[in-house]
Amino acid sequence: MADLAAGIGAGWLIAAMWAVLGALLGIALRGVALPVGLGLVWLLAVQNLLALIAAPLLDWVARAQQGLPGPNAGSLVAALGAGTDTPGVDALVGGGQAAAVVAAYLLVFAALGGALLRRRDIL
Repeated sequence: MADLAAGIGAGWLIAAMWAVLGALLGIALRGVALPVGLGLVWLLAVQNLLALIAAPLLDWVARAQQGLPGPNAGSLVAALGAGTDTPGVDALVGGGQAAAVVAAYLLVFAALGGALLRRRDIL
């Protein structure tokens, strides 16, 4: 039962982080199409280029990946027992650090989105 709760919690944490990033981009860019496009380009192109091409060649990129949201989400899933043959899942950091980084991104994205919405659209 604890494993099921941990899996559901991690899934919701990761999904909430990406959803709040999308909301932040939507608020910042005042639309829907461009934020969706930017999110897809980041997830499907930029992140894969960093992980598969730049990280093996450049040490600083490999270290920087330990602080990015995608690799930490994948590390969180790997810590729960998913196989590394699953796309996007690679244990770059431990499960505790991954959960903390994903939660920190969630809070930062929510705070920035709320502050930007309040400053620009409400006041």
